[in-house]
Amino acid sequence: MARGKKIARPRSDASGLEDSSTATSPAFPAQLEATSQPEAANQPNPTLEVGQVAASQPAATASQPSGSEAAASVGEAPSEKSGIKRSFVWDHFKEYDKIEHAKDADGKDIQIVHKRAHCIYCPRGKVGDFAVDSSKNGTSGMIRHINMNCRYYPPNMDKSQKNLVGDKFKGNRLTTVTYSQDDYLEACVEMVVIDELPFSFVEKKGFNRFCVKVCPLFDVPSRRKLCRTFLSMYDTSKKDLRKTLRKYRLSLTTDTWTSVQNVNYMVLTAHFIDIDWKMHKRVINFCVTQNHQGSSIGKLIESCLVHWGIEKIMCITVDNASVNKSALEWLVSKMNKFASYQQILSGKYMHVRCTSHITNLIVGHGLKRLQKSVLAIRNAVKFVRSSANRLDIFKKTMEREKLPCKGLVCLDVPTRWNSTYLMLEAALKFKKAFTLMAEDEDSNFANYFKEPDEEYDEDGNLVPSKNKRNMVGPPEVGDWEKAEVFVEFLRVFYDVTLRVGASLHPTVHTTFHDVITMEKNIENMFLAPEIASGSETQKILMDMAANMRSRWLKYYGSFHEINHMIIIGLVLDARFKLKNVTHIFQTEGLDDDEVQRRTLEIKTLLLALYDQMEVDTCKGSNLQALRLAQLQVEAAEEELEASCSIIGRRLLKKCSEAVVAHEVDQYLDAPLDPTDDEDCFDILC
Repeated sequence: MARGKKIARPRSDASGLEDSSTATSPAFPAQLEATSQPEAANQPNPTLEVGQVAASQPAATASQPSGSEAAASVGEAPSEKSGIKRSFVWDHFKEYDKIEHAKDADGKDIQIVHKRAHCIYCPRGKVGDFAVDSSKNGTSGMIRHINMNCRYYPPNMDKSQKNLVGDKFKGNRLTTVTYSQDDYLEACVEMVVIDELPFSFVEKKGFNRFCVKVCPLFDVPSRRKLCRTFLSMYDTSKKDLRKTLRKYRLSLTTDTWTSVQNVNYMVLTAHFIDIDWKMHKRVINFCVTQNHQGSSIGKLIESCLVHWGIEKIMCITVDNASVNKSALEWLVSKMNKFASYQQILSGKYMHVRCTSHITNLIVGHGLKRLQKSVLAIRNAVKFVRSSANRLDIFKKTMEREKLPCKGLVCLDVPTRWNSTYLMLEAALKFKKAFTLMAEDEDSNFANYFKEPDEEYDEDGNLVPSKNKRNMVGPPEVGDWEKAEVFVEFLRVFYDVTLRVGASLHPTVHTTFHDVITMEKNIENMFLAPEIASGSETQKILMDMAANMRSRWLKYYGSFHEINHMIIIGLVLDARFKLKNVTHIFQTEGLDDDEVQRRTLEIKTLLLALYDQMEVDTCKGSNLQALRLAQLQVEAAEEELEASCSIIGRRLLKKCSEAVVAHEVDQYLDAPLDPTDDEDCFDILC
């Protein structure tokens, strides 16, 4: 018995299409069309009328195939009528109904539905649109469109052709780009890292649909491939960063803390200015430390420097803690033993105390005198922020009194004075609303302060209360008065904290002025005429100012404890230079001899830094240049003495003065920069 005839159909594995879901075109469309023609020839004509079909039945019965041919025909017939689309081309086309309005023979309006399909890659229009009525049309035209005519089908696109696009990171400047799977993959890794997304994000349906619409050429990777690419990019970036860090002299900042799981952590950040005078910040270490002892911190810093190959350190900024002082003393002594570390003056000025942390200590010491008033306002804010129902009560009170402020109150962190300042500043705007809520004795706000008070430890963590006293509050008139004066007084310290806490631009050139500004602000609390009224509020504020002044004198009194690198930063500011430092020493009450001695000390340090800079830039030491110039002058003088020419001596003297003139002296003697606006001045320009 003859075998049934096989009918070739386009399949993904036989037509060159790797996977229909990946939208890859078949390799041999002509063969697919050729093999589909016999199948169409063997099919009965579906467009025949009913009478024609009936008339042809006897002939069909007479010519019925026998055996397996009949079985094959019977097996194929149900699949054709079941509506299952087996052609690969349906992965690239989407069906839709085109409705045409017409009139029948009786003149009635009718709707004629035409089955059509459009290419999912081409823009909607006549191109890529085909009729797909199963009784009249085949798939040959769609196959030909996908393989040859579709310009938007990814395999048909020319990947080497450059496209003109606007780069948003360069001010929308036009640039040419080409398709590169590696570039797309690296950009995907950067997206995951910058936005802190999981690696499985690339396998989400929404992201894949977005990529198909925006960039069909991009082959979306799996999370495993993304992770491998990330590790490879990490190793490459780390090698490049190690080379970069070895080029420049770095300033480091470090901090340690303990988590709620009682685990000790330490972070080390490097700051440097590149050859283009751009400031950079890199976190080079984040690790667990055994304890907060000075030797442990020093060893961790040393191991990190060795790991990155860092040999040139300018200074290290740390909190004002005794363990940090001992850690840097240990580190400096260790670095002085090795010639590979290029120290500046044997690390004498390496330890820099964090100005922001010292400001926190100064203000925190004065804040203790206002503890009761601050606690009353904090409890009032805590009531509003504790539940949605209480927040609605607060908002209704604001609406009833028609308060113009659109913001809301914010709760502070008890151990961060700047957050306490922001809480008081926001609460003062709603003082009237809190007062009205407190006047209603039966309200939830009044009953809230009858609950037991909460207690916090030194780290600001909530601990079980040891007493049964009620919460402090609600805030009274005196508490609001103290808060108003306190907020106005602390605004200067808050602005100082913001300036010195910046990490994306230099702040050392303004730090010395910020220290003086804090001192003047504290002194004004004693000289202001409204303080002499003798009220309880003014007495408390005077005691607070006295406590803050004692702390300021402890850290900055007579400027003995301040690192001279901070003063050097002010000297390098072209608007002030060394003359401004001398003026500050004089206004602080130092005698003339002391002012002269300190000014000379700052200038000597500046000269030493200049010489070290020349060594770092491989241009040779300035001292060697001066020595060479002096030798040339001495040789010329000997020749001049032999000729006994007085005129020649005078010319030589002028020449020697011009040669020996130092660049530092030229900078200090040059006119000051006339820029007054702090926002328009960039010290790196």
